[in-house]
Amino acid sequence: MSLRLKIYSGFCIICFFWGSSWAAVKLGLETVPPFLSLGIRFFIASIILGLVILVKRLHVPTDKNFWKLVLILCSTSFTIPFVLIYWAQIQVNSGLASVLFATFPLWVAILSHFFLPNEGITSQRVVGIVLGFVGVVVIFKNAFSDVSSVTFLGMSAIIIGAIIQAFGLIALRHFGKQIHPVMLNFWPMLLSTVILFAFSFGTEDYSAVLFDMKAVGSLVYLSIFCTVVTFVIYFWLIKHIEAVILSLSAFITPVIAVFIAVIMMGEGFTSTAYIGSTIVLIGVAIAIIGDLLAVFRRKIGKT
Repeated sequence: MSLRLKIYSGFCIICFFWGSSWAAVKLGLETVPPFLSLGIRFFIASIILGLVILVKRLHVPTDKNFWKLVLILCSTSFTIPFVLIYWAQIQVNSGLASVLFATFPLWVAILSHFFLPNEGITSQRVVGIVLGFVGVVVIFKNAFSDVSSVTFLGMSAIIIGAIIQAFGLIALRHFGKQIHPVMLNFWPMLLSTVILFAFSFGTEDYSAVLFDMKAVGSLVYLSIFCTVVTFVIYFWLIKHIEAVILSLSAFITPVIAVFIAVIMMGEGFTSTAYIGSTIVLIGVAIAIIGDLLAVFRRKIGKT
């Protein structure tokens, strides 16, 4: 398979699975508290990634810079943003949560401008990002009309989570190009697992926890497909395409999340969602096509 096809395929895979993850998280949180659920998700994923490391006999870096990156990714890519997003999904529905996270490309674009000089904001990207965000707002324009103080806190938590995860993507792009993506996932995720279990044991009530088929199915799906598969691909993609381009997947996932929320979760859906989805896709097309073509022409991405 050519590099171009791998990049296209990888981008589509992370969009689909992360688009479906919002509904899966919502289902799992019905009977399992957020920190415990997230800890189990990362624990299962860590076991799978650890087995991959053993089977492939991957070398564990020993330099200080690697372990500094592990701590940064643990905080900015896994623990803090996921805690905020999981907690927030108790307050807001899965479709709206995915829309709020669609601010992610905006924060990546801003941070790239300051920390990745070769990946500055172009006028084409600005137009695409603005259109994409307008689209996701249109999809859920009615959802903001009746917002309680608790819901507002949940919405704010998701946006803060998006900002923090943007820092993680910039750090990964800047420091992690030469490190195997499985290694970049395993150690930060394993450390996050320990932190989350400790936090869960100290703060959450397990008296009403129920691991029914819905909860178990949610955890298995999130661990394998929405964590192991997607993050390994995601960390591989960042070695081959610019941070802003990769972050645009956050505009595609709400569209997928909305349709899944309607089909599987029975959440409301209006005709304006079709208009908003179209605007999102146009915005992504404007922002991404020119950059991808330039990447392929210059053969950027070979490491």
